[in-house]
Amino acid sequence: MTDLSPNTQAILMLVSPLRAGGSTSSKLLLTHREYTNLVKALQPIDSQPADLIDRGKVSDILKTLANHQFDPERLNLLLGRGMQLGLALEHWQQRSIQVISRADDLYPQRLKKALQHKAPAILYVCGENLDMLECGGLAVVGSRHANDALLEYTRLVGELAASADCTIVSGGAKGVDQAAMQGAGAAGGNAIGVVANNLEAVVMRNRNELMSGRLLLCSPFDPGERFQVWRAMDRNKLIYALSDVALVVESDVGKGGTWQGAVEQIQKLKVVPVYTRASGSDSAGLNELRRLGAHSWPEFESEVELREFMHDIKTGDKDADLPLFRQQTIPKTDSSGVVDDAAFTEEPIESPERQDVLTIAESAASPESYGPAAPNPVNQEEFQQAPAQGLSWGDQLFTHAEEILLQLLDELGPLNLEEIATHLRTTKGPRGQTALWLKRMMDAGKIEKLPKSRYQGTSRTQMSMSRPLDESAASSHSPDAMQ
Repeated sequence: MTDLSPNTQAILMLVSPLRAGGSTSSKLLLTHREYTNLVKALQPIDSQPADLIDRGKVSDILKTLANHQFDPERLNLLLGRGMQLGLALEHWQQRSIQVISRADDLYPQRLKKALQHKAPAILYVCGENLDMLECGGLAVVGSRHANDALLEYTRLVGELAASADCTIVSGGAKGVDQAAMQGAGAAGGNAIGVVANNLEAVVMRNRNELMSGRLLLCSPFDPGERFQVWRAMDRNKLIYALSDVALVVESDVGKGGTWQGAVEQIQKLKVVPVYTRASGSDSAGLNELRRLGAHSWPEFESEVELREFMHDIKTGDKDADLPLFRQQTIPKTDSSGVVDDAAFTEEPIESPERQDVLTIAESAASPESYGPAAPNPVNQEEFQQAPAQGLSWGDQLFTHAEEILLQLLDELGPLNLEEIATHLRTTKGPRGQTALWLKRMMDAGKIEKLPKSRYQGTSRTQMSMSRPLDESAASSHSPDAMQ
């Protein structure tokens, strides 16, 4: 664990809930957009985030920032969390979780290059080989509910990638993600898991692979954060940005994290070429992705063919019209890691994250607001843009509710009706909206009812984040398990 730079300490206090040290209300924290705008406001006065924790400088800086509609009281509350930061850092260090900010030399240039101002301000990383973050590889993504044939296909892809010295990059979730990483691990290859929630628990489950140097875990979210749909969606862009090419094994049409991430990559971010499985059972989702611009995966039969293909992709000798890394220009960044090249900063920064945050000019949250963050709503823009697929508005709403309910039960279940309604902040009671959704899911065989009126996903919908590599990894939660 390297010592944190003053810049990284300041950035953590501005944007991280620091859950291991006590947690802070999500409404108080700076969003990605606010943090980036803050650093841009610091640039004209030759300042950086580290100056905000310098007692000799902070007073004058806060006065200047107030003229830019930054609330000094809110910033003071955030920057006054020194003890909370210290406790969190000690907790993470015991679990070998390293913190890297955009201001650090260790921060992967691939992310700055690919995502520019959208690159996360903080990365939480665990593993012996941080160089893997710069090496690229093959991103493999797909449904959590893939059948056995597709999971076996995916494991073989992981094994072939390992034989071709190609790192697998994935999200680590049950289903396709896990199968790809298991295949790579079984063949002695490397894998990067971009985790959307509860990084520290995932670290404890996979410490053997992490210490071997074959597995690297990273997340842009606090290591103690629980699952939220928007986090799973938001981390997708990191999976693509850390790879050279992506393979989508299976996807629904118009819904789900795999679909959203692939469409965002094909139509908007365009960081890497996206391919779809071309063998096996037909898939409406993959067919639609190809219609939108994805390519058919060549289905290599040997490691030599895959190695040559990856070399061509990296050097731009194949599909030269695709937006490969080598065709991009590295933007200029300041000492805080924020892009300061006008060519990259004039575009408004989009924020797919929290919708319940304070705006820059709003008053700071009171100390009483400290505590567990409130649940985050479904991103409204994504919901409005989802294709209707011939469904009524009510059915479209149910498809989103069903996905969230399954993820909630997987993360926290089994739960009873009242507990589910409390988490979702929906109506309770046997005739409430929550009960209606649960009944509809039971009728479809998606969930089952246990004794004491508790609900859980059926065996075919279980989505727990099991070990993404060796199933023999112990699950001890001892703080010194990684030492």
